[in-house]
Amino acid sequence: MTHLQQLSPHPLVVHGHNVFSQDHRDWSMLLNHFDHVSILNLRLYYMPVIGYGQFLMKEMTKFPNITILKLEVLACGHSFGASSFHLLRMSSGIRELKLKLLDMPRGLEGQIACRSGCRCVEPSNWETKELVLRCLEEIEIDGFIGTEHELALVRRLFKWTTMLKRMTVHFNDSVTQSKGKELCQLLLSFSTPEICMKFLH
Repeated sequence: MTHLQQLSPHPLVVHGHNVFSQDHRDWSMLLNHFDHVSILNLRLYYMPVIGYGQFLMKEMTKFPNITILKLEVLACGHSFGASSFHLLRMSSGIRELKLKLLDMPRGLEGQIACRSGCRCVEPSNWETKELVLRCLEEIEIDGFIGTEHELALVRRLFKWTTMLKRMTVHFNDSVTQSKGKELCQLLLSFSTPEICMKFLH
């Protein structure tokens, strides 16, 4: 099967013990069997407390040609820019990026705080490394709250794209109307006039 239509692996732990690294190697080996995947669905899971967990995404080193990348992230308050950069660098030919930001699991709201020096930012040079997404024309973000980590990634997405035509942002239900207006203005300041921006609340 050289041209697979859609592939959806189980959730991948971003930082953790080496026991999880085999999952990443297995999926990387599976992906190497395909030349092209029309839609690749990935779900990234951050442990509430990362501790000294290693960056496990490094086990994935190569993707087939992808048309649409669907990325679901359960960040648990952590930065997910480094892992997103790692995946986008291997799928620089995508035409659409669909990013879904998942809500915190029930019972953990307000109990998780990403502390200074947390390893979730590693590799820490993702914000300064160059990346060109020449084919990316459309970005859709669902569940946007406007956290510092979310804004950091969106700011870089605008920098990395050269052909972006549309960005659609669906705000999380917790975002108030007034906060939504502030975020709209902020996101528009990142954008350029030729990009069609659409906000849904």
